Amino acid sequence: MVDDIYPQMPIIETKNYLLRPVRLNDADDMFEYYKQSKVVKYLPMSFHKTVLDTKRFIKSFCIDNYKQGKIGHFAVVDKSNNKVIGNIGLNNVDKNDTEGEIGICINPIYWGHDIATELGREVLKFAFSSTNIKRIIANTYEDNKRTRKSLEHLNLKYYKTYDKKIVKGMKITYVKCDAYRILKSEYNKKNRK
Repeated sequence: MVDDIYPQMPIIETKNYLLRPVRLNDADDMFEYYKQSKVVKYLPMSFHKTVLDTKRFIKSFCIDNYKQGKIGHFAVVDKSNNKVIGNIGLNNVDKNDTEGEIGICINPIYWGHDIATELGREVLKFAFSSTNIKRIIANTYEDNKRTRKSLEHLNLKYYKTYDKKIVKGMKITYVKCDAYRILKSEYNKKNRK
């Protein structure tokens, strides 16, 4: 199904979830998780202090990029209660890009159920079948074991560790990050079986 407003962002349905473009009226649900420091610990941003912070984030990270024709993050809607429980997608790639970075953020209430793997499979399938993407990368802090496990379940392979510069406000730190990737040819080979 194609979204009428942002045709590059299809609506994807799984057994339990709906992936669709993020909307401003998702701010209350998204604030629920972006206000928690443990959620943004692995993100290059600070926790949100107000719903207005979340609205600003939705506008700049999602909607403004959609309007430019970029492929970005989907809202993750729990079909049982129509609640946005997270966001996942490619980190704002142009339609002609051949590499994309996958990112995910899930409300901690839903942690521990391997939702990232279920949803990640759909994002990989979309990226490799509907875009020019030939390689997907993912970066995670070295101590973020949950994400590493999901990436491995998605057949992304570790390829390097590097020091990533993180700027939060006026504070600059460097943290060890692990980089993972999968090529379209590897994905196609794994999924032909």
